[in-house]
Formats: sequence, structure tokens, C-alpha cells
Amino acid sequence: MSHPLTLDLTGLTAAVLGADGPTDAEIAALAPASRAARAEILARRDRGELGFFALPDDRATARACLDYARALPPQIDTMVVLGIGGSSLGPRALYSALARPLDALRPRAPGMPRRLLFPDTADPVTMRAVLEVCDPERTVWNVVTKSGGTAETAAQLLVVADHLERALGARARDHVVATTDPVAGALRATAAARGWRTFDVPPNVGGRFSVLTPVGLLPAAVAGLDVVGLCDGARAMRDRCLGEDPATNPALLLASLLHHHHRERGRPMVVLMAYVDALYDTADWFRQLWAESLGKERSTDGRVIETGPTPIAARGATDQHSQLQLYVEGPRDKVVLMLTARERATELAIPDGELAQSRPEYAYLAGRGMGELLDAELRGTIGSLARRRRPVGTLTLDRVDAPALGALLVLLECATAYAGPLYGVDPFDQPGVEEAKRLAYAALGRAGYEELARSRPAATAGGPYVL
Repeated sequence: MSHPLTLDLTGLTAAVLGADGPTDAEIAALAPASRAARAEILARRDRGELGFFALPDDRATARACLDYARALPPQIDTMVVLGIGGSSLGPRALYSALARPLDALRPRAPGMPRRLLFPDTADPVTMRAVLEVCDPERTVWNVVTKSGGTAETAAQLLVVADHLERALGARARDHVVATTDPVAGALRATAAARGWRTFDVPPNVGGRFSVLTPVGLLPAAVAGLDVVGLCDGARAMRDRCLGEDPATNPALLLASLLHHHHRERGRPMVVLMAYVDALYDTADWFRQLWAESLGKERSTDGRVIETGPTPIAARGATDQHSQLQLYVEGPRDKVVLMLTARERATELAIPDGELAQSRPEYAYLAGRGMGELLDAELRGTIGSLARRRRPVGTLTLDRVDAPALGALLVLLECATAYAGPLYGVDPFDQPGVEEAKRLAYAALGRAGYEELARSRPAATAGGPYVL
């Protein structure tokens, strides 16, 4: 059976790295721990704790998102996603990969597809600019927060709601949609009180695993993306990633080899380097997924372990001119994963004219394609790393389309989930993030956080190193 995504990790093994990589026997020895990690995660799934495995099967939610998009008035040409972190990174990855390049800058015609904007910030300069460029009559605002109380999203909502009510009066209710917990939280209550349309985020799906809930599917539908193909590709990959044998389960193999290189060979950093511009935001999405899931102070049995790998998003060939020097000749503390596609949506020929033939520095490019150049850069980067015995693998999409992207996202989600037990941590909580939120609430005087406000340490209290 052919698959829209191929994972090649040969460059992480002794076949390429020699003594710097695991042998076949060492890889086989990783299998019992991998199987145990899989069993632990699937047991949690079976207890109803982990809902992300079932999301590709939820056709009803996909249809509801598509129906909403079709029913939007034709004058609506923009959706702004108000959210932060997983509420924004996932849908932005879908939009960057599957919409037309620079889609948000293109002129709009009435009806679908609509452009998407992702402020993903509480920076007042950015938010002011979003209000200025979005016509209230032609914009719908999608407020995304599962908890309903995320401070940055709440601030965005308060600003936007006031802006819309001043501009549209009672009609403002038709320009807001809320994506949140199905029952609990401030946003759910506010949406009910104001008559906003709502979409549910399942209670057992965390934000960074929510790209195939309405968090990602609703903006994708509004932008005219292939929601059905996305779910189909995700479903097929999910089924591959449920197998017990790491030799045929790509998520288990990826998790176990990355964990091995970190713990046994001193390589805690994972670089995901996209040689397709459309996939760079997917690498950015992966940064949150890998870091927030696996960077933990305590193990699941309560011990202080302060563990976790560091993900890095990079773009080829841009970062050949900014980061590759470090990867090739610097510390041997990184695994590099290349993200590419066999087929590009288009090729742009380099002219074979007088200018191209005027100098040898140009002539070798004449008549070539720009995609051909980028593919040669990719091969050069892989070769350079491999020659120096630096671990390098590839994730290759047949083409950047919805089924392949769905497969890629689920592969990385499953690998992250399975890596949790290998590290001895819970990949589905984020206590460090929650602590930072509580400290921010205390600094802002939120009710219920008075004691924390009195006890919180000063960030910097002066001294000889403040210049």
C-alpha cells in the first residue's frame, strides 16, 4: 500500500553514522521500552483520557465546520483567529500548507475561500493593526480557548467585542464564533449569554493536540481547504501508528530513536528543517508540541528529573546561511529532520538568456528550475551532515496536499505521545505553563490570586548587573 508520507531514519543509525549511531541490534533492544510506552498511552486512550486518536473519525464535526463556512454571508472575506499557542499554531499550519501562497494578501472575491489572520499575541501594536485592516462588516472573529480564561485570548476578545459593538451594534453577534469547552468555562458562558455560534473542543483533547478539532478544522473550512482529505490522511496514519511493532510503526520508531539519541548519545535538540516554505509553520507547530509535552520537572512517579528535548524550527535553504554552520561543525548535540516533498505545486524556470550566460556564477543555473535548486540544496545539506556523521533523517510528503499533511500531523502527535513514557513524563500536562499563568494573574490583580501576589519573587530587584 502506498502512503502519502515516507519517514526515512537510516541517517540516525550506524548504517550512516558508524559508531555514532545505534546498530540494528541496539535498535532491536529499544523495542520492549517502545512497546511498553505504546501500551501505556493506548491504555489511557481506552480509559477515555486521550481523545486525539479518535479525531480523524469525527465526520460530524468536519461536516459542521464545512456547513458553517458555506453559510457565511458572501460579503465576509476574512476570519481572524483570536487565540494563542495551540489555539493558533495548528490552524495556521494548515492555512500555510494548504492555501495559496500569500493567500492573506490576495484580493478577495465574494464568497469562499476567505483569508485567515492569526494575531497570536497580546502585543497592542499588532492588535491595533488587525482592527485597522479588518472591515467589521466583512470579518468574522473566531475566539479559540478551551479553558475560556486564557489571559491573552480574553484580552483580545474584550478589545474586539467592544470594537464590534461600537461599529455594528446588535449585529455584532453575527460576527463572532467561539471555539471552546462544550460545557464549562467563561467563554462558553459568555457565548451563551451573547448568542454567539459555538464549536466544541472535546474535554479530553489538549490544546497542542487539537488541530483536528474545530480549532483547526473550522478555520480550514472557512479558508476553503480540503477538510475531508485532511481527516482521511490523518486516519490512515493514525492506524499505522497504532501497531505494536516499532519496525512498522513510524511514530514508535521516531520516538524511540530520538529518545535514544538524547539519552544515550547526548543529543537533546531536534531540528525540524522545512525545505518547502508551506511547511515551515508546521515545524513551528511541532516546536510547541514537542517542547510543552516533554519538558517536565517531575516524572510521573513524582521524582525531580528536569528533563526534555529542545525542538528547533528551521527553513531550507534560508537556514543553510544562518544555522547550518553550527549543525555541521558545532557540538554533536542535535538530530536534524528534513521536511520536504517529492512534487511541488509549481516550478519556476530560471531563464536561459543573455544575463544568465554573462557570468559563470549564473550560467550553471540557466534553464534549471528554482525547485530543482532547492532540492539540490537539500541533498547538499543532508550530504554535509552525513559526511560528518551528524544524525539526519527525512520526512517526505508525496506532495503538499491535505492527506499528506494530515498524515504528517498525526505522525508527530503520536510520536510525541509515545515519547512521554520513554522520558518518564506525562506528555499531556503543562504545569510550568500553568504556574506562569498564575503569576501573571497575580501581577494583574485577578481575584483569588492575592496570596500569590504577596509572595511572588521580583524578577530583577536592581543590583550591579542592571546597566
